[in-house]
Amino acid sequence: MKKIKLILLSVLTISIFAIVQSCKTTIDVSKYPIPTFSTTNYPIDKTIKFSLSIIETGFAKTPEAFVFRGGSLFKTRKLSHVSILIQHPKGTFVFDTGLGSNIEGQFHDNFSFWDRQMFKFTTLESLKEILVKNEFTPDSIDFIIPTHLHFDHAGGIEDFPKARVWTTKEEYNHAISEEANPPAFIKEQYDAKFIKWKFINFNSIPYEVFEESYDVFNDGTIVLVKLPGHTKGSLGMFVNLKSGKRYFFTGDLTWAAEAFYAPSEKHAIPRKKVDGDREKVKETIVMVHHLKKKKNNIIIVPAHDYNAQKSIARYPNVEW
Repeated sequence: MKKIKLILLSVLTISIFAIVQSCKTTIDVSKYPIPTFSTTNYPIDKTIKFSLSIIETGFAKTPEAFVFRGGSLFKTRKLSHVSILIQHPKGTFVFDTGLGSNIEGQFHDNFSFWDRQMFKFTTLESLKEILVKNEFTPDSIDFIIPTHLHFDHAGGIEDFPKARVWTTKEEYNHAISEEANPPAFIKEQYDAKFIKWKFINFNSIPYEVFEESYDVFNDGTIVLVKLPGHTKGSLGMFVNLKSGKRYFFTGDLTWAAEAFYAPSEKHAIPRKKVDGDREKVKETIVMVHHLKKKKNNIIIVPAHDYNAQKSIARYPNVEW
């Protein structure tokens, strides 16, 4: 009986805390510098035709209040675990791998009971399984760019032994250190000796509101930027399609596009589990907030925001 009372008290405490936290909605933008916008950017080669697809490997459902501050405790949000497939004349790659083939065992073995409740998900098919099902050879993936090396982004790395894995030295060093542990990192997802790592050397060339950038194919179509805070080496990706559409994939900086408009952070409970540097997260969110205000044509897509992703072509469909 005492145990039941303690459980009920814990649930009630968490619910009250959720309501209180959801009332504190916005980041004080005035505390952070207004970013300088680049006046040049990379020229986009509009003759290049390449495709973009989104591949969903799993999902979770949770009260919106746990997704971002200011969200409703009574509204349910779907959070997707996805991979972005880019097929370009100069190379085929995926941005994130979503949940990998061995995720269920890894999740059970590495997460505590309470963390399994907080981060539970429904698996669909892994990225590799979906590609094979659609007669796409996994060996055709030239490289993988994880936004960061948390379990739900790096889970499929070892499913593609021939692909190089691009990340930053900061991200890799932290991910293999003693500081990197569940519920964020699962080292067995990226410790295989066959993995061929490539550490990205960013250029001191401004892009939009970012001081450094990396033009993946040297044609302005795909540009990487640093999004520090959630992890030490988190990445964002701009995709400039021939159609004129511009996407900005922002990883786990926030879990919902609305959080950039307010702007606001993740809810305190999950934030403390997964965000490495809260102040850096807020500073980077504010940068993207200013970007969105000035360039509303850029479609902001957080890594788990199903609402922001649902209009993007689902593989095997593509958009150009």
